[in-house]
Amino acid sequence: MGLLNNPASYLNHTHRQQHIKSPRPPLILFASLFTVAVLPRSLLVSVIPIEALVLLNNVQAVSLVYFISGIASILFSLVIPILASRFRARGLLILGAIAAIATAFLLNSHQIYLFVIGMMLYTASANMVEIALTLFIMQVVPRREIQRFEPMRVFFMVIGFLIGPWLGIVLREQISASSPYLLSGIVAVLTIVFMLLLQLHRLPQDTSRAIPSNPVRYVQRFSAQPRLRLAWALAVGRASWWSMFFIYAPLYAVTSGLGEIIGGAIVSAGVGTVLTVHFWGWIGRRYGLRRMMFWSAMMTALAMLVLTAAAGVAWLGVALWLVAAAAVAPLDAAGNGPFLRAVRSRERPEMAGVYNTYRDVAQLMPPGIFSVVLRVFELPAVFATTALGMLGIAGLARYLPRRF
Repeated sequence: MGLLNNPASYLNHTHRQQHIKSPRPPLILFASLFTVAVLPRSLLVSVIPIEALVLLNNVQAVSLVYFISGIASILFSLVIPILASRFRARGLLILGAIAAIATAFLLNSHQIYLFVIGMMLYTASANMVEIALTLFIMQVVPRREIQRFEPMRVFFMVIGFLIGPWLGIVLREQISASSPYLLSGIVAVLTIVFMLLLQLHRLPQDTSRAIPSNPVRYVQRFSAQPRLRLAWALAVGRASWWSMFFIYAPLYAVTSGLGEIIGGAIVSAGVGTVLTVHFWGWIGRRYGLRRMMFWSAMMTALAMLVLTAAAGVAWLGVALWLVAAAAVAPLDAAGNGPFLRAVRSRERPEMAGVYNTYRDVAQLMPPGIFSVVLRVFELPAVFATTALGMLGIAGLARYLPRRF
């Protein structure tokens, strides 16, 4: 009777019962799915800009294509909740994998119009897969274990991003221009196979919910919840730093006379620092996400400010890039934890769709802001602007609940 009289208790009870009855895979195996799931995307992340430059022969045109595909991705993200409610997590993951296969064919067409469509589908596929995985997390991982699971999830995702960009370029240069796309499509199929092996398709599906009809309402409901707005803003800040890093760290190496190889090495080593997420996950559990995220953003801002001043000393600049990347790692260890702990069970697909627009905003915002900054100032101004942004993220982290 108590459960029936208290809807919140009833929902929590149902959530616990689903975890007891469902064929839940071991968390380590479930986390390893994230390596496979990101490989179709990471294999092409370094190949796409090179191919775009070959087709367009103009860096500004390449930037415009990325900007257009980013806008299309944001718009598509608002439609994904409808797909999630209709097809559930398992169907959405399959749709995302199919989109990844189609992406590989379109990008390999060597026709500019098909290539642009492929870039749009590339980001749409990534969105569908990420939201499907987020929904699976909510079904597989109990709330009390989310803070422990997030570093594990990030660790396996980083493995995929360490392997993919390097392997994609090697395949393109050593085998053939088509081989990265072929492997990306094959791994997309393996993602579906892995999901079936983990029996995620057997997880209970909530079929009682009506299919949403108005994507704008998701944004309105999301915006009306301060904790969701805060989680989204923190995710935008974290992802924007990495977006800046992937673009401007190699550019710094080239303009400093260190060359493209050193630029690639900075990126690889910087991503490698995220492998410390298990340690930072322990720190977060011991001292709280709120404190850890605050100091992570503060130290990143400090490193970027020092880089601004020392940008003329090339190898010192390289060291500071890596210090900044290491300082961001705790934010990655926190991952989507603030969102997962704030979202209401009955609004998971809708709110996940809005929340995941953080990645698209992070892809659009830094190049847009820095293109204006660089019209007036030199490259170090990008680092100073980034430092100010990270100070803002540190301030936002203080608004997380103290129990986080």
